[in-house]
Amino acid sequence: LPKGFEVAHEQIKLDAKYKKESVSIENGINLSVKTAGLNTIVSNADLELVFNKEEGRLTSYKFKNNELLKDGKGPKPNFWRAVTDNDFGSKMQIKNIEWKKASLFSEVTEVVSNQISANEVELKVTYKLPGVATGFTSVYTINGNGVVRIENTLGITNYKGDIPRIGMRMQLPKQYDEMTYFGRGPWENYQDRKHSAFVDLYTSTVSDQYVPYIRPSENGYKTEVRWVSLTNKSGNGLMVVSEDTSNGLGIGALHMPNEDFDTTTGLDYGGTLAVNEKYQIDGIPEVNKTKHTTDIKEQDLVQLNIDLVQRGVAGDDSWYSKPQEKYLVKGAIAHNYSFYLIPVENGSKELFVKLSKQFGK
Repeated sequence: LPKGFEVAHEQIKLDAKYKKESVSIENGINLSVKTAGLNTIVSNADLELVFNKEEGRLTSYKFKNNELLKDGKGPKPNFWRAVTDNDFGSKMQIKNIEWKKASLFSEVTEVVSNQISANEVELKVTYKLPGVATGFTSVYTINGNGVVRIENTLGITNYKGDIPRIGMRMQLPKQYDEMTYFGRGPWENYQDRKHSAFVDLYTSTVSDQYVPYIRPSENGYKTEVRWVSLTNKSGNGLMVVSEDTSNGLGIGALHMPNEDFDTTTGLDYGGTLAVNEKYQIDGIPEVNKTKHTTDIKEQDLVQLNIDLVQRGVAGDDSWYSKPQEKYLVKGAIAHNYSFYLIPVENGSKELFVKLSKQFGK
């Protein structure tokens, strides 16, 4: 081997070196709250948020006349991931299917708004999750400066299937393609496939996150993300900051919706495996395998997943085993996490780092 060849490397976290910075952030102009049909509108001269009480999500998020949402698709609870080959091996598409139902058919049971102060409004949304017989709450705290804090809590469930993911999904306009983040990278990583991906500050694009597996499946994920910014070429866009700077968030950003990578957008994965558990000669369960890389096309959007956690991708074998026990997400305990949505103008690495230290804890 040549002199200087790297045989191995490791990264060690030094908590004592982390220093929060005192960053002065304006609280913004006073907010007004009004109701228009099914919508609650929170606004001031710089900001307008429209929250649809029937959908239980933001349908518009305008900051200084820039719309940050695509087609009204603000954050929405999500507990499913596109099934991987290993997931098919452990029959996640059968044993855990109620979590997909919970994602598709979550029902808003209550939306309560409260003006905490002149420049701070709180919206609490409660969801009923069918199939898993539990609830999910999201508390939005909206500040006059445009910052939105979201705190999510998933209740305890007796459903036996572990949780594929706990998070929210939303869509941004495609122009917000410039991606800068502080977390594990630069390649995709998952909680049981992350040790070669070191924590660092990375600059990339949303287009570059896609991993073209021959049979499309979950891909491009990043773990332990303390913050991520998605901006256009002018540096305007949205930043997501984890309130937990120790563990961070799971982040997925792609130009394709989640459904494009799942074998089916619905609940039927072929139907035969549940009946007779036959296997084809190549060892792959009988499922709908018709999708191919040629079916995956970039769309006019940024699909953003903001997660507490995602189930491990497994791999001890690909025909039976689930992820190891420590990489499963169990429903026997409640799960809680918080993050901030921060509109940014003329974004830079220096600004992103300062904001992250202001809002992270």
